Amino acid sequence: MAFYNSDAFLDILVRQGLLSREQKQFVVLQKGKQRQKLLKQFGGRRQGDSRRMDRGFPDLVDIIGSLRLEVPGKKEVVLNEELMVRAVGRALKIPFKKLDPLELDMEVVTKTIPRSFAITHQILPFEMQDGVLEVVIYSPDSQSVLEDIERANQVKVRPYISTRTDIKKILAEFFGFQRSITAAETQFGTTTTGATVDIGNLEQYVRLASATELSSTDQHIKAAVNHLFSYALEQRASDIHVEPKRNICLIRFRIDGVLHTIYKLPKAVHSAITSRIKSLARLDIAEKRRPQDGRIKIGQGREGREAEIRVSTVPVAFGEKTVMRILDPDVIFQDLDGLGFSSRDRKVYDSFMHAPHGIVLVTGPTGSGKSTTLYSTLKQIATPEKNIVTVEDPVEMVYEEFNQIAVQSQVDVTFSSILRNILRQDPDIIMIGE
Repeated sequence: MAFYNSDAFLDILVRQGLLSREQKQFVVLQKGKQRQKLLKQFGGRRQGDSRRMDRGFPDLVDIIGSLRLEVPGKKEVVLNEELMVRAVGRALKIPFKKLDPLELDMEVVTKTIPRSFAITHQILPFEMQDGVLEVVIYSPDSQSVLEDIERANQVKVRPYISTRTDIKKILAEFFGFQRSITAAETQFGTTTTGATVDIGNLEQYVRLASATELSSTDQHIKAAVNHLFSYALEQRASDIHVEPKRNICLIRFRIDGVLHTIYKLPKAVHSAITSRIKSLARLDIAEKRRPQDGRIKIGQGREGREAEIRVSTVPVAFGEKTVMRILDPDVIFQDLDGLGFSSRDRKVYDSFMHAPHGIVLVTGPTGSGKSTTLYSTLKQIATPEKNIVTVEDPVEMVYEEFNQIAVQSQVDVTFSSILRNILRQDPDIIMIGE
């Protein structure tokens, strides 16, 4: 990674207007002191930290980023890692690739080059087509490494450049998950399709590990399921589908109303993953012939971010299909500006919200944002002067500012029967769920 510690790198930033000559001198004067500060800051953290001291850390990209320098002539635009790496790509005629995990093939990423080689050299292969392997690199002085890859794989390599942060993150996630699945396949590969695999205790609250904590120990199924939950939260997915096929187990996420294929797993691990999810949701692991419903509460990271997952299983031709609806407060309770309204539609919707009376009908397909729109709207107009009552089946997300009623057909609390009672509760606003 010598390039990112060279004067040539700083000169590129100056020539492209991202750094003034005065700022360059400031960086040169401060780099020794700032490097020691970064080493102390990251060296004292636990081994699993995503920015732990690795090969070439800290370089001038890290140092300049930590100084938070403004781009000359662009007020409040801070010179960050992506701007610097893009500049290097332009100068050296290496295309920049913005990495999107949803567009990457896990097989290509994890099976083209060894994990240790990829991590050491910060190289991520992402596509193979017509005998050409497309790879993302961080450092432009990786030419000899690319030649090694060409010789080992008997292919031509086409390089792209991207940020070290994105490369490290995806390598950790993909290789960590792949190790967990490989270990699970080894353990459960001889399990018959109809066998019951009980691999977890009946816990309701799950703390999700970070990508760097995934391992191939006896906890590999737990690690794999935790990764699915973490990854879905990170991608802001509304649903996770675990689907058994004839020869594989398909994992798909619904994001912004559209299903995306995330992983294709060995069929041998499907039963173990399903059993783990069912045990967390307090479902009957042995019952595979009828649909079941349950809930899981998860917590992620040190900051204690929490979400609920609604679990539904149904028997299909090749086994049990599991669908998990993610009820993430950060997604469900949003500012209306983040819901994607055009300026015209927002004005119309605001007029609906502030009308003294009337009915607003919200419709749309699964995952289109009906619940998010309604919850976000109610949150915005909820004040101590208003009595807001909701009727839901089930209550998707508990919010103390609302008076939420769950439908319970077994005791005749249905949508139609409860409306009569709600009108006696002096409501200002009533929200009726689907």
